[in-house]
Amino acid sequence: MGRIVGWNQASRAALLVALTLTTSFGCTSFNDEPSPAASDEPATGRTVASPTAAPVASGTSSPTPSPTVEPTTPQPNLPPGAPITVIPAGTIWARESVHPIRWITPTDLGPIDLTVTVVESLDGGASWTNVAEVQPEEEYYRCVLPADTSVTRVRYGVEFHLTSDKGDIVTKRRVETIDIGLSPSQKKAYDWVKVANNAPFGPRDGAGGIVHNGKMWLIGGWNPERFPLQTANDVWSSTDGATWVQEKQNTFLDVDTFPATDWEGRHFAGYHSFGGKMWIVGGDPNQGYYQTDVWSSTNGSVWTRTDIHRVEPRIDSRNGLPFPPGIYRPVEIAQYGLRTAHITGTFLGRLFVMGGQRINEYVDPTWPGAAPKAFDDVWASLDGATFSQVPTTGAVWRPRGYVSEAVELNARMWLIGGGLSEDPTAGRPKREFYNDVWSTTDGASWTPAPTEAPFSPRIWHNVKSFDGRLWVINGYDGNIAGGGRLGDNLPDVWASTDGVNWYDVSPPSTFVGRHAGTAWAHNGSLYVGSGNAIEGEWYADVWKMTPRPVVP
Repeated sequence: MGRIVGWNQASRAALLVALTLTTSFGCTSFNDEPSPAASDEPATGRTVASPTAAPVASGTSSPTPSPTVEPTTPQPNLPPGAPITVIPAGTIWARESVHPIRWITPTDLGPIDLTVTVVESLDGGASWTNVAEVQPEEEYYRCVLPADTSVTRVRYGVEFHLTSDKGDIVTKRRVETIDIGLSPSQKKAYDWVKVANNAPFGPRDGAGGIVHNGKMWLIGGWNPERFPLQTANDVWSSTDGATWVQEKQNTFLDVDTFPATDWEGRHFAGYHSFGGKMWIVGGDPNQGYYQTDVWSSTNGSVWTRTDIHRVEPRIDSRNGLPFPPGIYRPVEIAQYGLRTAHITGTFLGRLFVMGGQRINEYVDPTWPGAAPKAFDDVWASLDGATFSQVPTTGAVWRPRGYVSEAVELNARMWLIGGGLSEDPTAGRPKREFYNDVWSTTDGASWTPAPTEAPFSPRIWHNVKSFDGRLWVINGYDGNIAGGGRLGDNLPDVWASTDGVNWYDVSPPSTFVGRHAGTAWAHNGSLYVGSGNAIEGEWYADVWKMTPRPVVP
């Protein structure tokens, strides 16, 4: 953004006080119960698909139930009136993959037991085997498909029963899915090891993770307990995740002396290696305005601003005239517009910017173009300077942000999960969490996965492409457990070769659940580090995950 010209101490102090009275754009204020969206209408001629907005937790066992949690967005595989997840005809799932089923507990059965039984049939419903006991109000269970290669089909059911005083169990109703075909397992084993307990870059979250020129790079991040202006603009590099070298000092220390030739501190922006350079795309609103600037570097120490943008003055609402110079900072607006929490990716030789949000709670609404909005648009650039909107066709994902990046796999770009921040003054009282999976071959036409993913709807998670798989790493799924939802920072990691069949590849129990961590796919391994566990805990550890050697 450059130097904050004329941003006097009184003006800055007043704004920072106002921001402090609400909350900083970090990860310490939560009001997360699912609620209907209050976002902008989608562009004319497009269909916005309902995401999977009900929650899910890590692992394959049923979590602690909560009867207060009810999905407020229709489930894509549980339409109104359906008693159990509707599986599309002809569905084939991979053996050992994990798939959730949902059900609606009937209200016409009279008394039933305090648990229902999830059952499995391998012979078209002729016989059934008990899988798990679940509280009826949970209405959710993750099924792990059979590994047996002699099995060719499976169906799942939920039985509602009543146990008499004599101990006799009477099944009052069973609801069933259709038969699901089975294909070869895509499961693969991986080993996790911690390679750094307290890396020298220090505790932070939202730091960028780039792999470039044979190194892993950690860029910026947020920790208001460490950084004078909440975020930093330092840069670190490593070849192994254990030893780190500082390539750029944090210079974002004082707004009145900050040079125009440097990029401001930020977190959870867009970070990529593209066209032989490292890129930072946009940022956060922690300074009271939206950072939409774009910077590139070949070495991590010297950065050049590239984006074409316009500058508009602040307008005095009392008279409709611009404020005199030196009173308020002017507004810089990139071609993709004012926003934060946007999702970026590289695909087909272009740098993409998608989604995001403008939030009254964090930015002074008197800034021009700063009205609250949730985005479902797509922009692309060949050079990091000029961005053009990509016209989308057909169904498109619901407005969202808070995903580390969109990634490429199998000649498609993938967008997974995300959500929206609460914005009470704009009519959005609660956060929203999604776990739907979308992909595209061109950025314009998007295709959703046909069935619900088994991982929790979440924000602030990392998405990576590694070892021929999509990876969903950690994140945050709200503060209410139930319906498959952990209600906390997430320790889980999921992998899929196709966006449909997912496997739990979570690290050991010594790994602390977190959100807004940093991830790198580097030199045959996946690395995960830093992040935030909400309770005043930021992390500076680094973990390494490597494919386990196949034993003949």
